[in-house]
Amino acid sequence: MPTARTLRYADILQHRLSGISELISQDTTAAAQELDAFKKQYYAAAPQRIRAMADLLTLLIASIRNDFDRQGIDHKKLTTYFLKTEQYDEAAQVMLARARHFFMNGNIAEGEEIVLQVRDQLLDRVSLRVQVVYLTRMAFIHGKKNQYDEKMKVSLLALDKLKAMGEPDIWHRNIITVFYTQIANTYMANADFDNALPYLERSLAITEMPGVSTYNRFNVYSYFTVYHEEQKDYRSSTAWYEKIIALLRGDETHRAYLLQSYLIATVHYHLLYRAKALTARERKDIATRQQLYLREAAQHIGTDTTSGAYLQYQYASATVAYQEGHYQRAIKLLDRCMPEYVRMQHSTSVRNCYRLAHEIYYAWGRATGDAKKLMKAYELKHAEGEMLEAQSMQSHLQKMEAARTRHTLEQEELTRRLLQQQVEAMNKEMQLTAINLHEKVKLLDELKAFLEGLKKQKGSAQTTIPAIMQKIGTTRITEQEKAVLQQKIDEGNHGLFQTVADLYPALTPREVHACGLIKTGLTDKELSRLFGSGARGYEQLRHRIKKKMQLTRADNLVKHLMELSTRGTEVERPA
Repeated sequence: MPTARTLRYADILQHRLSGISELISQDTTAAAQELDAFKKQYYAAAPQRIRAMADLLTLLIASIRNDFDRQGIDHKKLTTYFLKTEQYDEAAQVMLARARHFFMNGNIAEGEEIVLQVRDQLLDRVSLRVQVVYLTRMAFIHGKKNQYDEKMKVSLLALDKLKAMGEPDIWHRNIITVFYTQIANTYMANADFDNALPYLERSLAITEMPGVSTYNRFNVYSYFTVYHEEQKDYRSSTAWYEKIIALLRGDETHRAYLLQSYLIATVHYHLLYRAKALTARERKDIATRQQLYLREAAQHIGTDTTSGAYLQYQYASATVAYQEGHYQRAIKLLDRCMPEYVRMQHSTSVRNCYRLAHEIYYAWGRATGDAKKLMKAYELKHAEGEMLEAQSMQSHLQKMEAARTRHTLEQEELTRRLLQQQVEAMNKEMQLTAINLHEKVKLLDELKAFLEGLKKQKGSAQTTIPAIMQKIGTTRITEQEKAVLQQKIDEGNHGLFQTVADLYPALTPREVHACGLIKTGLTDKELSRLFGSGARGYEQLRHRIKKKMQLTRADNLVKHLMELSTRGTEVERPA
């Protein structure tokens, strides 16, 4: 059993790790250095929860550096530990870090599978902060699937959650730029550049504030490249890539993003190279810069032929080979990346490969007079068209399915409200009937007391008693009235009786039916007057029912029965 001193020591270490955790979003390099120093000094002798937290931070940093799988940490075992100890925020963070690793390497399908596991298993157990991180992944997925309406909803929901978290801190400042750029990207997808620009400018202004990380500056700059690319302004898009490269060059933590930027900038320069207005000097400068960036990228490309960086390098190299008229080499380079993109269902990259391959075969066929190559160009163009049509159809079907789901949910909500109104109406009718009978009982009790007083009198009583007896006759509760009330209670609570009997089998049939009486809201004394038996008997009956239902003394039995009544009506509803 840990001593008080051991617990204090563990708390001190936990506090150190919390500081490193906050630093990750501001300066990943500094966070990595502090974490390395911490692990060298404390990791071996630290309690398990401290080692687990240090491993989590290692994976968070690795997901940014894109070396998640090179840490030697069993992420599944770590997740299991956090789940077993009910540290749901930490378990979700491990999973979301791994999803990010897949996304960075172009494997959208496996990354999405992990994100959906977080949604289904952990989302209702984690903090607002982790929910926001989850939403960053969902926004990314929707963007890759061209589901822009869904991405907009996710981003707006994230902004609401960030607002609900209160006073913005440095983490808040960093994360909000992600959703501003996602909203801007959604507008850009609909060619609404006027509405996109304010969100981009807002995010750019935030990047000038203290504490904003290099990664978030990179992210904002990247969306400016997209903004100009969508308008086919490749001169501006390449200028923003130059800013990105200047920002990341020499930064080991963000080497993966620098590598990505080298390759995408090469492709954008290829698109700029094709502009007719360029001078020969400008074309030469572009070609020189492309070769430089490919050489820089080649130094960091690993041997994994399925990694995102390797595939991007092949595609970028193919654009340059095509640009230089080396058609055969360009096709060989595309043959290295296209099958992997198809396997990973990376639709945008597959479509880009089709388009580039079509252009290469067409230029090659024109240059050589080879009809087969021209036919191949036609087939690739046709395949690209079919792919676009299929994606358009899929997007249309997804929108239809979303509309159907929304309609179904709206209908279910409407039905639920109608059922609730019916239950409330039946309860009101039973209460009014019971109250009416109770008023009669009350009046009879008053008359009885009055008559007791008249017995002591002689003269006036002889003339008054007949009038009073006549009054009693008009207010007397008949057995028929009691039966009508009982019938209303039984008819209005059939679903309640079934639900209560199913949920609480320990209740006797008399106790089940008593739930209908208690649900009217009448007091024990009022029930006693209406149906006989003493008020003490109804009090004991309530106590037994609450005990068998495992309700506490503070729980409201009438409110609980009203909720069960609504559920019972829903169960009765025909399919």
